[in-house]
Amino acid sequence: MKLNFTKTTLFYTFIFLFINVKLFAQITYNWVGGTSTDFYNANNWSNTAINFADMQAHTMVIGAGNPNNPIQSGGNASNVSYRPNYFNTTASANITINGNLIPWNSSYLNGNITLNAPASFNIRNNVFLGKEATATLQVNGGAMYSRYIFYVGNGVGGNATANVTGGTIYVGTNLEVATGTANPIGILNINDGTVDVTGNVNIGANGSIFISGIGRLIVTGDKVAALQTHITNGKITFPAGKTLSVTFDGTRTTATIPQNPNSLLREYTSYIILNNGIVEAKIDKRTSNILSMKVNGVETIAQTGNKISAYYDFTSSKGFETIFGATFSVKEETADYIDVSFKRPYTPGSNVTPCDADIHYVLKKNDSGLYTYSILEHKASYPDFDLGSWRQVMWIANNGTDYLAENIFVNDVKKWKMPSVADYATATPTGIAEIIKINAGVRAGKYDGKYQYSEPLIELPAYGFGSDVNNIGSWAVFGSHEYFNSGPTHHDLNAAAGIIHICMNGVHYNSKGFVIKQGEAWSKIYGPYLLYTSNKSTAELNWADAKARAAIEKAQWPYAWLTNTPQYPLANQRGNIIGNFSINDPYKPQITGANAWIGVTQLSDDSNGQWQFEEENYQYWVKTDASGNFDIKHVRPGTYTLFAFSNGVTGEFSVANITVTANNTTNLGNIVWTIPRTNGSLIWEIGVPDRTAAEYKFGDFDYSEGYVQDKFRVTFSNPIEYNVASKNWSTALPYVHSPYFKADGTVESSWKWRLNFNLPSGIPTTGNAKLTIAYASSDHAQQWIYVNNESSTPINFYPPLGGGNAFLRQSNHAKYSIQVVDIPMNKLRVGANTITLLMPSTSSYGNHIMYDYISLEGDASMTLPIELISFNAKAQSNTTILSWATSSEQNNQKFEILRSADGIHFTSIGFIDGKGNTHARSDYNFTDKNPLNGLNYYKLIQYDFNGLSSEKGIKVVNFSLYDDVKVHVYPNPVTEKINITLKDISYHQVELTLTSLTGSVVLKQSFNKNSTGNYQINFDKQLAPGNYLLQIKANDFIEVRKLFIQ
Repeated sequence: MKLNFTKTTLFYTFIFLFINVKLFAQITYNWVGGTSTDFYNANNWSNTAINFADMQAHTMVIGAGNPNNPIQSGGNASNVSYRPNYFNTTASANITINGNLIPWNSSYLNGNITLNAPASFNIRNNVFLGKEATATLQVNGGAMYSRYIFYVGNGVGGNATANVTGGTIYVGTNLEVATGTANPIGILNINDGTVDVTGNVNIGANGSIFISGIGRLIVTGDKVAALQTHITNGKITFPAGKTLSVTFDGTRTTATIPQNPNSLLREYTSYIILNNGIVEAKIDKRTSNILSMKVNGVETIAQTGNKISAYYDFTSSKGFETIFGATFSVKEETADYIDVSFKRPYTPGSNVTPCDADIHYVLKKNDSGLYTYSILEHKASYPDFDLGSWRQVMWIANNGTDYLAENIFVNDVKKWKMPSVADYATATPTGIAEIIKINAGVRAGKYDGKYQYSEPLIELPAYGFGSDVNNIGSWAVFGSHEYFNSGPTHHDLNAAAGIIHICMNGVHYNSKGFVIKQGEAWSKIYGPYLLYTSNKSTAELNWADAKARAAIEKAQWPYAWLTNTPQYPLANQRGNIIGNFSINDPYKPQITGANAWIGVTQLSDDSNGQWQFEEENYQYWVKTDASGNFDIKHVRPGTYTLFAFSNGVTGEFSVANITVTANNTTNLGNIVWTIPRTNGSLIWEIGVPDRTAAEYKFGDFDYSEGYVQDKFRVTFSNPIEYNVASKNWSTALPYVHSPYFKADGTVESSWKWRLNFNLPSGIPTTGNAKLTIAYASSDHAQQWIYVNNESSTPINFYPPLGGGNAFLRQSNHAKYSIQVVDIPMNKLRVGANTITLLMPSTSSYGNHIMYDYISLEGDASMTLPIELISFNAKAQSNTTILSWATSSEQNNQKFEILRSADGIHFTSIGFIDGKGNTHARSDYNFTDKNPLNGLNYYKLIQYDFNGLSSEKGIKVVNFSLYDDVKVHVYPNPVTEKINITLKDISYHQVELTLTSLTGSVVLKQSFNKNSTGNYQINFDKQLAPGNYLLQIKANDFIEVRKLFIQ
């Protein structure tokens, strides 16, 4: 049989076969999410054979993930083979789109769909959002496209909400909001971004459009009348108190809320501008980053390279995370200031730190600074939250060669001209990642690292940079430190090369962070503080201006303008704590409680009962005055533990259950800390109890400059032989007990420190003496102690509270701890004794111990047998008369008299022979014929014939004989020369003596009187940078000034 086919029959047959082949080949892929959130991981789909590069014939359906919901990133916009035929989401879907996703069709978009920049979600047909089910579309950024109609709510049971808080929705033809006979529900909120419609806007009975912020509805053609009708009918609404403007520009119609021309705020799609005529700050809406801050037209924040802007960031066990996904709003605007908010909620799948962060900036009129504060909040429903670091970073403006402000100012010691941008570019890396060696410029040959500037933050009211070139300064300025972690000894990063850190919760130097468990609600406000710009003619004047502004901020704290913030009670919602603090130490009567730190905090579980580990709660600390009085102001109501500690005493005082109520003062009366001294009499001591190693060699400044260990080998022997009676720890002992280093800086061996001392006859042979070691820091270090036998098994332990890497992080302390060690009396002997300290941990040159203070206490028979009845000092004419008396003496060789201008660093001024052995009263006198102008501290030390010594007290005499004499010493700090000017004094010769803080004379020059009264010293030899004392002696006139040599 012959078959005849026409051309028409052949054509339809081909079409039939093509359609059936396509339908046969079409596959539906359903999201499972069993492996991860990765949209492009084939293992997350129902058919793992899915080929993302060949999707045109197939359908993708997103439902509930088990357990992971999809996050789409990347994608391919140029290759059409990546485009699925259909892309649908069910009512249980929860998908985040961050990249390119371009389906040919979509039957329905239900469930939750989130778009973040730079998403491009482009459906090449109609969009049915909320079709016969519920849907929520959240457009935070990027763009969503509908080639034809965009339905917001469609069909029976359709219920859709579209929130446009950023980015744009493009509609190819008509926007249909809850239209159709099925009476669906449709809500369109345009809060920030744009909805761009080519055709008409139709709104059904259950539909509405809400426009706020800078949201814009744009429609092609003259649609003014149509939109006005929707407004009249209540279908298009806007916030109360605002006006919605509907205008036609000849091509398109725009509905938006016009901005207030008198406001300090200008809002744009992706950023805002705060401008008071002095400060102009550009802030990104989604990140809260300060992109630019111009002051009087001068840019103060870096704009080029990878170190730009000013931003907040977290560090937790989840990793490092900056702020993104924030929502902008205006918290408050008055005639005087504006407070704007950028709230970043915890959103699983979008960010990882389970804590809300609300970043605020406050701009006042007529001010050259921008306030900022942040509120962290952990809701009880959130997963466990652990916070390590919470900080803000600001990169300082530069032109690629030089910084806007070339001088750093941290305090009055750490301030100098910094290397330039070009100098840093040619610096040499070192074996320590954070330290480089500068090869060019003003600091050529020196090391530089961010940790060298670390200081106790509570002692820094302001820090930053000032310029001698550009008449400007950039500063962080603080009115309070109540929100900083770990109390008054906590030190951390502040200013460094081209950067200002504000480490509000820092984990350097062994701060541990804290944990908030799921089920626990917590919030804390950090700040406000001020990002301040000064405009003075010199760097020093800018520094002075920053400190003056800090004093103003402190006086205004708590700020009256920060209202309606539960985490920040105002002044009348806080209370004060007052009282008097004194110390009763039978061994050290000169320690009175003056200038002690005293404060309160609430202790969380993570603190283990120690304020130096308290980070979750606020801390309030002050120093007592010269009489021990204190006034702790502006404390939040609650129940606290009070702590106090003082230089000169180990340990600390505490008392629990201190109650503070709003607008009241809690008077604690007289608080006396009696030092128990239960370990026996004080036999000897090394160092000054101050929780740091500052009093030892290199501990006052050199420690901060990097690679200080290179100086150890040429300065100290191994082992160190230290005679306790000499009390010269400031020159004989280094500030850190580290490994002993080779000349090339590598570890050679462990380092023995031998503490040599004598004991008198008659000491007991049973029981224990007590060796107290106060640690300023330790890290990965054991402590070994030998007593008169280095071949024996040592006493060994790990010092408490170790960690923090203080040695490599260029510090002289981390966390403070005390260890009391029993020294068996049968290991001690009459005459010469040696206690050897060893730090055997040498696996890294960062292993270390830093001693704050060491003492030996024991039976009274081990002490020097002298009973002091009295010790007095008084001014008489132009001299000081010192007198003291003993009731008995045994083996007493002599007394030494020392004098100091600051009560810390003493110089010997004479000796008086003792009476040897006597049971009768003995009276002694000594005359200081040349007392210093101002305060004179006199120390009395007694020596026996065995070489043992004992400090017997300190007395203070104030001389104001020369208050009318003007002595000018400049510059200070010193580089190459120092100038001295004397006025209104009778003299024939001037003698200038420069000594180290340990009393060593490093330079001495004499001058005959000249007609100008001006004298100059040129340094013709290299002096180590640090603090020195300059004594100016002009006949009977003597004055001492403290200098810092760079």
